[in-house]
Amino acid sequence: MKSPFSCQILIPEKLRGNPHFQIPDGIERELKLEYYKDTSSMILDTFQDIQLVLIQEEEFEGWSHLEIPPRLTSGVILLESETGKMIPGSDDVLAWVDPRTISKRRWNYLFLQSLSRLDKKLEMSLMQSRVKRREQQMKEMNEIGLLLSSEKDLKKLLHLVVSKSMRLACADGGTLYMLEPIQDKPSDPDNFLANKELKLQVAIMKSRKVSPEHEITISNPSSSILGQSILQQKSINIEDVYQIQPESGVQWHGQEFDTLYDYRTKSVLTVPMFNHRYEAVGAIQLVNCKEEVDQMLESKEMIEDTVQPFDESDAKAMESVASQAAVALENAELFDSIQILFDGFINASVKAIESRDPTTSGHSSRVATLTIALAEAAHQLESGPFGSLSFTQDQMNEIRYASLLHDFGKIGVQERVLVKSKKLYPEEEHAVMDRFRMIRQGIELEMTKKQLEWFIEQSKEEALVKYGNQSEALKEKLDELDDALKFIIKANEPTVLAQGGFERLQEIGRKMFQHPSGIASPYLNSYEVGSLSVPKGSLNEKDRQEIESHVTHTFNFLNIIPWSDELVNVPYIAYAHHEKLDGSGYPRKLKTHQIPVQAKMMTIADIYDALTAWDRPYKKSMPAERALNILGFEAKDKHVDQDLLDLFINAKLYQLVSRPQTN
Repeated sequence: MKSPFSCQILIPEKLRGNPHFQIPDGIERELKLEYYKDTSSMILDTFQDIQLVLIQEEEFEGWSHLEIPPRLTSGVILLESETGKMIPGSDDVLAWVDPRTISKRRWNYLFLQSLSRLDKKLEMSLMQSRVKRREQQMKEMNEIGLLLSSEKDLKKLLHLVVSKSMRLACADGGTLYMLEPIQDKPSDPDNFLANKELKLQVAIMKSRKVSPEHEITISNPSSSILGQSILQQKSINIEDVYQIQPESGVQWHGQEFDTLYDYRTKSVLTVPMFNHRYEAVGAIQLVNCKEEVDQMLESKEMIEDTVQPFDESDAKAMESVASQAAVALENAELFDSIQILFDGFINASVKAIESRDPTTSGHSSRVATLTIALAEAAHQLESGPFGSLSFTQDQMNEIRYASLLHDFGKIGVQERVLVKSKKLYPEEEHAVMDRFRMIRQGIELEMTKKQLEWFIEQSKEEALVKYGNQSEALKEKLDELDDALKFIIKANEPTVLAQGGFERLQEIGRKMFQHPSGIASPYLNSYEVGSLSVPKGSLNEKDRQEIESHVTHTFNFLNIIPWSDELVNVPYIAYAHHEKLDGSGYPRKLKTHQIPVQAKMMTIADIYDALTAWDRPYKKSMPAERALNILGFEAKDKHVDQDLLDLFINAKLYQLVSRPQTN
């Protein structure tokens, strides 16, 4: 009788030497005979496929309570006792034997029959195991397909491919290598891999803890198993890599790994990866096929005894996974390139905005830094007003893009309004200066005419007396004019207008002079008086409306962009960053429940940076403490969210942006 299965035969010690209970002659299979004193002293050889046990009837109950490893196939030949005992029906009982009456011929027959039944039992068990494994593989492959199609992060995707492949093929370890070009190395039409190298991207071991910093680069991949799998465009399945013949020209590059981790790589399955254009992108390599996916291979000896070859179905399944993985990796790389392109567009847009208003350079990135930090801080709190606030990665991206693009609408605002550093525009300021020069020249010219008349019509003595009297009056007029101009120049600065300044401007505006055209004109027109009367800052009401329109422009511009579902809220978050909780903000006068929490965060960041910015030539940078105090008043006035501000202050998030150190 021939069988591929090895067998351990356990016989009671009292039958040792009994001529009837010997192994029949002519059995060509691996049999191991062991004697035992009682059931408690039995030692089951877990490296055998079959256990055939001879046992007394009265000891069967003790045997049935033994914990037999699930991988073993066992059967019992019961030895009848003199007293006799009814034994419950059991699949483990193969035969009944009376040691007192059995003949050698009868024993040989029962022995061979029992082995045959055990062989069939083991074959059925293996078949069921294979069916179960195939069902599990199908389930794993479906899960892998779904996961690979949904994962966009390249690093996570690579790890996912390896971990799921290991489960699919019951492998103890797995690696994934990617092909990368070698710079300045010429290609070879006869060797696709001549100017390429394989770099390890992921290494996972079930039975060993692998360092994430473990790096391997195969600079000559043509001679490796990985390279050959790529060149031959097919899977390579090796039963034992240490038995590879030198003349094969293929090398195993894992000896160093085995030595480092006290491991023994045995069976290896290597599957190449090709993208949709059938271009090689890398390879997946699985090591040491096990019977159970969660089994731990604790020693080299255990690996030698239990690791089995990967079968053909494993290779077929892995080829399918490799194909899906290659496409998924290509999609992930495409997604990354799109992400890089999109980020480039965002950065270019921010630079375009800042180039129109260089005084706010860096504002958007600082606001983004502070807003994202505030969102992360709120996300991490387990209790309090933000205990249930949770942002996904997509929502964090929405916050980042909205923060960077919140002033995008300034591209639709007149540039002179954006860069207006004084209350009057430069041309308006020049007009006022020219007018006052004209007024001065008019006063001086009028006095000169009078003086000429005096010296022509009157005596020299009388003319000199009048000249002396009027010179003092002229000086007073010119000093008064100069004083008014100095006040106007001071009022033109974007500082807080001094008390009484409005009345003084009104007074100057009421004064008239004779224009060379003959028309009586005011020193200052109503527009100039209004602009110079702005109590704080540099913007008059018209300018402020123009500036505030940037929020609407931002929304209109951003709303044109076909945002993905994950980023659809970007325009709406940016749209609300100048709204106030009490409804006094702009442009839509939203109240607290109508304002997205992300926008509330951005509002705090935007105000803080506007107050503390160090790169605006028209105002001094405000110390952090004073800026936080102003924000505190804003919170008390129901303009910004008090809870968010408290978190902003308590977590010291404001320290994330500070003036760059200069040498």
